[in-house]
Amino acid sequence: MVRILPPMGGATRAHAAVAIAASIATVACDRGPSAAELKRLRAEAATANQAKLAAHAGDDAQAPGKSLTIVGQLGVPGATFDWAALDALATTHVPTKNPQNPTDRARVIDFRGVLVRDLLDRFAAAPAATEVTFVAIDGFRSTVDVAGARRFRVALALEADGAPIERTSGGPIYLVFPHSEAPDSEALYPDRYWCFYVTHMIVGTEVARLRVGDQVLDGAALEALPQTGFDGPVGWKVHWPSAAVHVRGVRLVDALRAAGVEVPAGGRVIVRGKAVVHRDPGDPIALAAADLERCGFLLATHWGSDDAPISARLGGPLALAVPPACAAQYGDRTWMTFVEELVIEGPVGSAP
Repeated sequence: MVRILPPMGGATRAHAAVAIAASIATVACDRGPSAAELKRLRAEAATANQAKLAAHAGDDAQAPGKSLTIVGQLGVPGATFDWAALDALATTHVPTKNPQNPTDRARVIDFRGVLVRDLLDRFAAAPAATEVTFVAIDGFRSTVDVAGARRFRVALALEADGAPIERTSGGPIYLVFPHSEAPDSEALYPDRYWCFYVTHMIVGTEVARLRVGDQVLDGAALEALPQTGFDGPVGWKVHWPSAAVHVRGVRLVDALRAAGVEVPAGGRVIVRGKAVVHRDPGDPIALAAADLERCGFLLATHWGSDDAPISARLGGPLALAVPPACAAQYGDRTWMTFVEELVIEGPVGSAP
């Protein structure tokens, strides 16, 4: 499992780069700066950098991946822990080798975090919930059986060997398994289960709920709409068969109509999911108004020959599917798991 995302703290690093570039430009314009002048320029750049870092000191705490949301089949309401609250909970140490470490997979690392089984108890996981799914910033998901999460000291780690876990090493929140103290866990949960950049923990599968503008359509409302489906290969990938399968649900246009929402000509529908990457305003999953009827985008709720509900393991209860007619045009990226919201945008340049 190799997944690379841009590093966090972009604002502070960008400002630092501006200050350094300014100092270099100043030197370049002076053919012969003295040692004293260079020292002064460095000091000015350092001062400017520190000022920018101080101005954006709170940015890192708000960066993607610095919180954990727990939802699903729970006996008490779910919650979102900010970084300070999560850090206060992270009192458990799990020393284990890290199969995702490319340089030294045999070395034991002291991970500090919160045990998954403690969170299951804290939120009174329903007995009917047999799995827990972890969702990452980039949309990757890892599903662990609840029995295994209770048997082994599976942890959501915030630190490794006393230091915050860098983004390039799977942080800020990294799902780890106690392979060193419980060798049985290694066969059950090999490296593909270790999840980078965790933001959500879903116990069992949530109840379907779709926000469309100011309206909310629940599972019953969606099931009451005309049902349709198609057969073909799917783009959700993780845990899905590689062969063609049958998916069933409601057309996205029918969900819009049920909510009393119209998409203006030349506009588009932004589909938002649970993962941070699926809520990125700078790179949204956008469906053109002209394609809504033609493509018949599907909000899938069931799949397979037995018409089984799409579980959290598979990215449900609600997932966006692209029928074969538009598969080439929209590509696999449009296949979205954990769909939560539809947002309508007018044509470019129109009044908000």
